[in-house]
Amino acid sequence: MNKLFSILSFTVLFLWVASCKEPMIDEGVLPFSEPATTDPNGGNWRTIILKSTADISVPQPNAVTSDAYKSEFAQVKNSLATLEPEKITAINYWAVGGVKRWNQIARQLVAKYNTESSNPQDVANSSASAPFAARLYAALSAAQYDGLVVAWKAKYQYNRPSMVDQGVSTRLPVANVPSYPSEDAVVAETSCQILAYFFPNESAWLKTKAAEHKQSRIWNGANVPSDVKAGEDLGAAVMAKVIDYLKTDNFSSAADPGNTWQALLAQSPYDVKWTSLQIPARTPLLPLAGKVKTWFTVTTGGNLVGQPPVTTSTEFQKDLGEVKQIANARTREQSSIAAKWDDGAGTYTSPGHWNLIAEEFVHQYRQNELRAARTYALMNRALQDAGALCWSVKYTYFVPRPSQIDPAIKTTTLIPNTPSYVSEQATFASAATSVLGAIFPDEATSLNAMASEATLSGLYAGTQFRFANENGAKLGAAVGKAAVDWSANDGAK
Repeated sequence: MNKLFSILSFTVLFLWVASCKEPMIDEGVLPFSEPATTDPNGGNWRTIILKSTADISVPQPNAVTSDAYKSEFAQVKNSLATLEPEKITAINYWAVGGVKRWNQIARQLVAKYNTESSNPQDVANSSASAPFAARLYAALSAAQYDGLVVAWKAKYQYNRPSMVDQGVSTRLPVANVPSYPSEDAVVAETSCQILAYFFPNESAWLKTKAAEHKQSRIWNGANVPSDVKAGEDLGAAVMAKVIDYLKTDNFSSAADPGNTWQALLAQSPYDVKWTSLQIPARTPLLPLAGKVKTWFTVTTGGNLVGQPPVTTSTEFQKDLGEVKQIANARTREQSSIAAKWDDGAGTYTSPGHWNLIAEEFVHQYRQNELRAARTYALMNRALQDAGALCWSVKYTYFVPRPSQIDPAIKTTTLIPNTPSYVSEQATFASAATSVLGAIFPDEATSLNAMASEATLSGLYAGTQFRFANENGAKLGAAVGKAAVDWSANDGAK
């Protein structure tokens, strides 16, 4: 895993393109290779939001012997020798995997909008929060996955031969699976629509990127236009179901416009109540995010971790002393770890950080589009659930941050505008690594090391107690186990 650490250590560059108002993610030139598997039984895998693949009907394509198909096939094949440079650039960009590229674009947009709103109640600008971002990543990957399961079902039902099997030499390697419907068109349409739902001001740019993605498959010689059109229609049908789900997941009330959190604060059983340490003091971030619908069946966060130690207890005073001791003699390595996992304003957020880590595993193990979507969907749903349970515990006890108890404690990062217990970094890290470790068991050692580092980062920064870290890790592990248990029966081997 030295390769993983070296790749993850770089700073993602945002290159401004003269013809586009949006920054493009440049994560280096990656080697192209065919996916390790084709998963012909993928159409039988368990769906997430769809009840089953029967929810979406994919029409039968024209036969390859038809005049209509012969015409479009000949046009695609003949055009390969005369591609303009901009088309070749688009082929190169998307050929590394549409699931991966749209996840990068999602992270890019989260980072762009990851600023504190002047109006704390404005949900549309709350993407600085981990719960907002986790919901976005989960919805994106679930939509991609469900669309691809339906696509795989149709591919092997109709079995239109791949372009490669028909003698076409693509410019870059592609998965040798039936071409109808286009998996890339499914990913492009679902991704474009879900990101436009979360970021409506980006709709025009997203549509341009989706059109480029779809066309890149034709330019590469991987699909004919009717493959792409079928994938596009399939993606749109899936998105209608996904949007219906999002409209009823309770996130619209997460910012608590009625300020009911104040009543929760008054009812909190904790002996010293949390207060905002921002200047001026602000409403806490998404106080009701703990009430958002979860993807997996997990008991309530409070039952999993129990009550935090009160401030007068020996355990609390010991952990407070540890924070002070570290703050007074913080090493360069501890400061570096705190900064690495801070994931504050201007970043992908903590869930996005774990998506970046998952990306390298997806690439390293050469996962096809369906398997890549499954990996992201399992992890991101676990991350959203972990965030929901974490926030539920936070706004049950309202435990103060260390520097509220002792203002002499110096922090190396901004203090999150949420209660301390339980730690969000620890919860997210444990949930993500539980899922990734099950999917990539050979990477367990490196994943555990990353989880340990992320869990300790808040302690090193001076913003978190050890008891909050340990219980956050416990909470995340429970969510991760629920996701892994779900995956055991999803049909994928």
